[in-house]
Amino acid sequence: MLDLLSVVFGQENMPDITCAQSAEQALTILKEDEDGFDCLVLDIEMPGMNGITLCREARKISGYRDTPIVMLTSVRERIAIESAFAAGATDYVTKPFDVKEITTRIRVAKRMSETTERAPRLDPLAPQHDAEKGVHDFEITCPVRLNQQEQLILPFSLGNYLSQLSRQALDNCCVFAVKIEGIDKLYANCTTQEYAIALSEIVDAIVEVVDHPNLLMAYEGNGILLAISQGAEPPEWPLIEDRTHSLLNEGSAIYADGTPMDLRVSIGNPIPPYTNRNQRVKKTFDRAIDRAMMRSRSNAALRQKNGKGSPAGIL
Repeated sequence: MLDLLSVVFGQENMPDITCAQSAEQALTILKEDEDGFDCLVLDIEMPGMNGITLCREARKISGYRDTPIVMLTSVRERIAIESAFAAGATDYVTKPFDVKEITTRIRVAKRMSETTERAPRLDPLAPQHDAEKGVHDFEITCPVRLNQQEQLILPFSLGNYLSQLSRQALDNCCVFAVKIEGIDKLYANCTTQEYAIALSEIVDAIVEVVDHPNLLMAYEGNGILLAISQGAEPPEWPLIEDRTHSLLNEGSAIYADGTPMDLRVSIGNPIPPYTNRNQRVKKTFDRAIDRAMMRSRSNAALRQKNGKGSPAGIL
């Protein structure tokens, strides 16, 4: 396999290749190399440490937190691909692979990573001294990543995952979107750490309610979360929203002064993905977001009718 990849990349004008015989050797190379690599290609199945663990360890190295990582997987390893994305993979290619496919996907991954590598990585556990509310290093529209949240990946990676699911996998797959209510008020009235705490609390609640290891999510910005659950029955709706609110009401998300955060979400009805691979990602995600926005408008009208006050997040 290593010899084949060297030939393939050489033919596609990617001659500067370094191969490792094991994950342990690869990790040593990554830690010792001073120049850094533009892309990592990892086989899931390797002797000793597997490719998923290697991917996770590579992401801990400061120079490789945003480097494209493409996983090679066989059909029988497809069940592990969600774990690979949760560990930090950018994309994957199924063996046996087409020569053009793997080089094309590497180039696309590299190009997209250059546009998304500035997505901030927020840490809800990192204290901020003298931080100002509403002052952030990112816009409200920006995707963000959260430390301690492996199932939350970048939108580009989530799209890659969806685009390559087989027809059989699509039959057991559902997509839904979540609208975080009052996100503009949260953004304006939170420090960056408090903002991370709010997002993390919501992600935790959804993960617990859906309760499936193959769940993957991405934060699009503007208070929109996208979620894909593969290999399980679609979450029961609208019960999923009610249970999420119950967990948020019981949660421990607080502002720095000890005031509890009032977090609310609107969750759209889960939908099956489009089967057409060329249009699958955009059409599926757009439709899921539309469902969440419709639900948000419905919830807002109901709150107004019942006189239950201001949307969540307004202080």
